[in-house]
Amino acid sequence: MSDDEDLLDELRGLFDQVDPVDPRLLEQAALAYTWRSVDAELAELSFDSLLDREMVAGVRDDGTATLGPRMLGFGAVVDGEDVAIEVEITPGRGRSLLVGQLLPPRPATVQLQASSGEVIAVEADELGRFQVEPVPHGPLRLRVSQGGSVVQTTWVSHVRR
Repeated sequence: MSDDEDLLDELRGLFDQVDPVDPRLLEQAALAYTWRSVDAELAELSFDSLLDREMVAGVRDDGTATLGPRMLGFGAVVDGEDVAIEVEITPGRGRSLLVGQLLPPRPATVQLQASSGEVIAVEADELGRFQVEPVPHGPLRLRVSQGGSVVQTTWVSHVRR
């Protein structure tokens, strides 16, 4: 450890003894943190081709199945209007490609957020089409901003092959 880290550890220990943080305050801070994206409508996962493929494979699996494109559909109601985000993730050699469509079609800013903290922002065109490449490994979600509205998908796991 460096001298700075040692000093910070010593100071933390001192403050924990002299002026400890009230556990109720920590609980309230954690609850407040969950409201950080309250401005975004949540788009729930409504379709996942991987789940359908696994269900079918359980019935007729010959052991030769390969992982192909994965299709995901998310839906939400924003200001009384049905909104959908449809994506296809195609695995590649070390790089995956995500192609998406917003319904109803509209230009918007689309952010792919990875659980690692990586954020990739792209623009959807006037037909609502967008593309992200490469797709980061691990759980991810999409955040779509248009005008004053924001729609955010639930997290889904993504495994690169």
